[in-house]
Amino acid sequence: MAGDKQTFEIDLNPDQMAFVTAMKDKYNLPDEGKALRVIMDYLISNADVHETVFTQVRCLRCG
Repeated sequence: MAGDKQTFEIDLNPDQMAFVTAMKDKYNLPDEGKALRVIMDYLISNADVHETVFTQVRCLRCG
């Protein structure tokens, strides 16, 4: 386990949790936390996608 880690509780919808679990399984990651850290590291390393990720409105459960 590289680096210090802190625990942070988040709420995920069932489809979001299913996605994280599927990525953990597909890429043989040790746990869902690692899958989320991979996503976070990608975002930290790729500032050019921030506008798309954080400003585009997505509502997968609205309608």
